[in-house]
Amino acid sequence: MGDLLYETWRSVRAHVFRFVLTSAGIAWGAFMLTFLSAQMADTDVQIRRELEELGEKTVYMGAGVVLKNRVGERSSRSVELEQDDLRRVASVAAVERATPNIEIWGQIVRAAGRTKVLNVVGVNEKAASVRNIQAERGRFVSALDVERSARVAFLGPEAASRLFGHAAPIGRVVQIGSVGFRIIGIARAKGEQLINTGDRDNLMVFVPYTAAQRWLTRGEAINEMIFSPVVREHGEATIESVRQVLAPHHGFDPSSDTALWFGNMWETLKVLFAMMMAMRVFLYGAGLVTLMVGAVGVMNIMFVVVGERTHEIGLRKAVGARSKDVFRQFLAEAVVVSTVASIVGGTAGIGMVQVVMAVQRAQGKFAGDVVIDPLTIGVLLFALAGVAVIAGVLPARSAARVPPSEALRA
Repeated sequence: MGDLLYETWRSVRAHVFRFVLTSAGIAWGAFMLTFLSAQMADTDVQIRRELEELGEKTVYMGAGVVLKNRVGERSSRSVELEQDDLRRVASVAAVERATPNIEIWGQIVRAAGRTKVLNVVGVNEKAASVRNIQAERGRFVSALDVERSARVAFLGPEAASRLFGHAAPIGRVVQIGSVGFRIIGIARAKGEQLINTGDRDNLMVFVPYTAAQRWLTRGEAINEMIFSPVVREHGEATIESVRQVLAPHHGFDPSSDTALWFGNMWETLKVLFAMMMAMRVFLYGAGLVTLMVGAVGVMNIMFVVVGERTHEIGLRKAVGARSKDVFRQFLAEAVVVSTVASIVGGTAGIGMVQVVMAVQRAQGKFAGDVVIDPLTIGVLLFALAGVAVIAGVLPARSAARVPPSEALRA
């Protein structure tokens, strides 16, 4: 084995410029495979992380209209969700938890001598779990706050910063319109959310929905709810169960898709995941094709090397070398060249991912760690085996079949 490695090193060093040029295709293919797949894996991690920030199991529901048969929208009747509907939705076995989502847009909020236009949302104590809201300081809205219609507010971190700067806001009062609300907590910052872009939750002011109805909307209507299915993948079945429960109370057919509207975030994300998988398969294909093209280039060079070293092959056989010894030597040369080129390309790909992520961090964008998943490693190893076979086996077989007499005569 030591002699084989030494002879391989001597041969590669003697033709180093030629091998470097021909193995560039393999290096480029390995670079594409590692860099692009790592970027896609990083994007996949980002989407899954943003899913958790938005709420791992989130279904939005709102009131629609009931259409009369063969009449259409001319005599449609609006559906009005009420407080009892929240209890009905929460009673569905497939629903884990539910919260009102009374969104009041563009409210004038004043505090500490500053006036800002922010969005206010009325929720109950379950909203923290449904929307994955965590308190950085203080606490979230409680069930007692909801029961008492307490005028308390829980601020997103960006909303708190705009109103109070670096001052401590907990315990102070904000004026929402003309009504004062005492601040009880500040949320932990979220990143960019897939659906709610622009750090929307970070800019929100959360209040008990009963207080929002009493002091801000001055009505009992609930225009929107959010609930979490027990099993995320069963969101559509859970939606059908909710329709069945609410239909008798609002006089619409459970099969009607206009009486209530639903937005299942998991269904949207499944489409994104499918698109990402298709993109990853395409990138794997492009990388593999590039690797194979590079392998063909190395194979052609190996054929040229075999022709140039015909006399050497004959001499080796004349002094006792077996055909399999010649086969091993030329196969080892091709494998070494292909492996080194792949390692160089793969290392360059990982290094480029690090550079891109460093730039993203400097720009304040999401950037995780370099992700080389098992699938990419498996594809790369499979590709390397294929490259070694294409680049080395045929030339090595050709060299092993050279007759000693013809080689010496040449």
